[in-house]
Amino acid sequence: MIVAGVTADYGIGSGVADRLGAEYCRFFSKVFPDGESYLRLEREMKGDDVLLVQGMDSNQDKRLFEMLMAADAVTNAGANNVYGLITYMAYARQDRTFGPGEPISARVALRALHDAGISRLAVIEPHKEEELSYFKGRSMPIEVLGSVAREAVRITGAEKLIAPDYGSSPRVKKIAEDLGIEWDYIEKKRSRDDGSLSMGKGLERIDGVKALVLDDMISTGGTAALAVGEAISKGAASVSVAAAHMLLVGNAYEKIKNAGANHIFGSNSTGSKGCETVDVSHETADALSRLMGD
Repeated sequence: MIVAGVTADYGIGSGVADRLGAEYCRFFSKVFPDGESYLRLEREMKGDDVLLVQGMDSNQDKRLFEMLMAADAVTNAGANNVYGLITYMAYARQDRTFGPGEPISARVALRALHDAGISRLAVIEPHKEEELSYFKGRSMPIEVLGSVAREAVRITGAEKLIAPDYGSSPRVKKIAEDLGIEWDYIEKKRSRDDGSLSMGKGLERIDGVKALVLDDMISTGGTAALAVGEAISKGAASVSVAAAHMLLVGNAYEKIKNAGANHIFGSNSTGSKGCETVDVSHETADALSRLMGD
């Protein structure tokens, strides 16, 4: 087995290789003067099984196309089986049409990955598990949010998990129960006029409690900052934030910190700077062994 990082592997690929006892290597890449990408895997791979690892948390068009090229490259080089691991999947939000004339971008991306030569695909914390049905081969979601929460609780001593919206509350509740700590949620309201956030359901008093705001993904940071501010206003002794995918677009990091967060945790599924990184390669490798072994 060869584990090959494409162009955006933030450490999960090498960790997976170590766990599986596989060889790890990376693609050579460059950009031509006109902006086109070039890839090459500088090793023999005829007859080998190859796992391609790629994140799509930034430069999404480029990262997706590089993954397609990588799959084509190893297929042409005679790889036996070509598997894919997407540490963060781009174009996942548009998993259905919301208006006339729209594409289903998740379907476009996932079908393209299969057509490029990937027979089995794993995606860490997809936007919705149902979207993986668009992939025409075998697919698997990999959950890592519980592992991120466990490490964040260990470091911060958090006694209560907070879901930053009602939609995420069932999952946060389950993780809290697994960790043996309390949980609660807030309900946000978003203005239809300007998109601004405000509080719907708030928290009960949590005087002196160490809290952890937990979400699957944090992008612009507005929802997380709102939850942090609410926890502080209700008496929390400290508040930290954790997510499986910590994108931190624009000034999101500063927004969350300025709201009063003590720590910001994210997995190494993305390359976000500033947050405290939790390595999720071991649980990823264990899930992959089931996907590739059957």
